[in-house]
Amino acid sequence: MAAQYLREPRTSHGLANSGDSQLRLVLVGKTGAGKSATGNSILREKVFLSSFSAVSITKHCKKGSTTWKGREVVIVDTPGLFDTEVPDAETLKEITRCMVLTSPGPHALLLVIPLGRYTLEDQKATEKILTMFGERAREHMILLFTRKDDLEGMDFHDYLKQAPTAIQELIRKFRDRYCVFNNKATGAEQENQREQLLALVQDVVDKCNGRYYTNSLYQKTEEEIQKQIQVLQEYYRRELERAKAQIKQEFKEEIRKLKDELEQQKQKVEMERQLAETEAHWVSKQQTARDDVLNQNTILEIILNVFRAIYSLFKD
Repeated sequence: MAAQYLREPRTSHGLANSGDSQLRLVLVGKTGAGKSATGNSILREKVFLSSFSAVSITKHCKKGSTTWKGREVVIVDTPGLFDTEVPDAETLKEITRCMVLTSPGPHALLLVIPLGRYTLEDQKATEKILTMFGERAREHMILLFTRKDDLEGMDFHDYLKQAPTAIQELIRKFRDRYCVFNNKATGAEQENQREQLLALVQDVVDKCNGRYYTNSLYQKTEEEIQKQIQVLQEYYRRELERAKAQIKQEFKEEIRKLKDELEQQKQKVEMERQLAETEAHWVSKQQTARDDVLNQNTILEIILNVFRAIYSLFKD
């Protein structure tokens, strides 16, 4: 019995209109490609654990955010989800976590590949990424080559002339949508490569008419998230009414005991202040209900169970 990656039915690939102000990016690639270091370069701070190692330092999908031209840029770093032929239960859970963190769908998928050898194993990992997200995801995919510093001043176009055929094919396949990063860069060099990448991401979004990538798995993920948001918002509404009723009852009893009208008036003013403060608190909680849902581990289990119900994850 060998576990399969969650596969997307051919008929359900699609694109959805983006009505939010976020720009969601997912870093994908093999262990050691430099995903975490690239994420830190884009964020301009060390959010993701990064170290030169043959073993994945990143164990769980993690999210970081920054701003670019007034827009929130959300970056999700992924562990080596595509390193092995047979993913285990933990890998499937991380695929689910990735979808939760980037729901309702990413605007761009950054396929991180280190300059140098591009082995058959690397090619298989790339194919797994395309299988997971589907062929239509290619419209939203950008090649991001790391270890630019290894070129030692050589122009990247000169490097391409002697690069492995598979790398040249990838660049053709993605219609020259690529960036080259030196993750050791600081200052102006770091800022320039960051700007180049985010401008390319924006170009991809523009060519997709401002839409993000989605598929039936993302749609199901967002559907479950919205269900949980409604449950939580309803809970917050009930808590608001309960808290307001309690405040009114307490002040009603206190005011009844007072004979002085001025003191009664002061208590009424204080009651209104507390009611307004309580309402503001619970209204704010309703507005941030999505963040609260995403921070709960239960949402991962709910969606993973939904995926298991839809897809057979095992084959003979």
